[in-house]
Amino acid sequence: METSEINEFNSYSQDLDIESQLEAFFKKHEISPLDAVRRFPIYSRRIHLRRFLAHYELFRQTIDLPGDIVELGFFRGLSLMSWANFLEVHQVSDRRKRVLGFDTGEGLTGVGSEDESESGKDVAVPGTFAVAGGGCELKEAIEIFDHDRFVPWKPRVELTYGDVRQTVPAYVEQNPGLRISLLHFDMDIYEPTKVGLEHLFPKVVKNGIVVFDEYGVLEWPGETKAVDEFFAGTDYVVKKFPWAPSPGGYVIKL
Repeated sequence: METSEINEFNSYSQDLDIESQLEAFFKKHEISPLDAVRRFPIYSRRIHLRRFLAHYELFRQTIDLPGDIVELGFFRGLSLMSWANFLEVHQVSDRRKRVLGFDTGEGLTGVGSEDESESGKDVAVPGTFAVAGGGCELKEAIEIFDHDRFVPWKPRVELTYGDVRQTVPAYVEQNPGLRISLLHFDMDIYEPTKVGLEHLFPKVVKNGIVVFDEYGVLEWPGETKAVDEFFAGTDYVVKKFPWAPSPGGYVIKL
């Protein structure tokens, strides 16, 4: 399948036909965006629910662990806000546990030779996944999310924009007490993933979960290479849900 047939949700052309049917259905029955949100199980596609449920299963394994949730490469906030909502459901009274997001805001940064696909169909193009409007959409969504929380005056989500290769080391240095219960990598490429592992993996608590969105995905060899190199010679095993293609893998901190 040509990469040009893939959209931001990794949907292929046959999937787009189904989404076109949904759009026509919404128009025919005059279904408003608010109605779609309220009744999302009716309209959500199973491939999207499957990823959502996979994230929930990973989160569920960390409920009784201390530490924040950290996501590298949050883009427009889909998984980032999933973690935040899970916290509001299961740990509403824990005001200290946060979701920390790191993203360049300018798309893929630091693409190198390690990210070249053997298929010759490279999708790791600098600037891909850039966020229009400086992330205003996500920031406004977080404001609405905060109004709907039990403790709205205590921030649950913290965003850091900039090159992760600089922002993550700086954040760790400035916050030596940082501990992580769940660490989610969704940067797709080698160098930022490598830097993130070097600086944040030591902060993950025992039995914490580290998730790799593109592990084992042929189009994104850089993330896989960074993970394999980091855990080479250790007892860590990358696991995967048999029922969900995404995320590509995860490890449990020993």
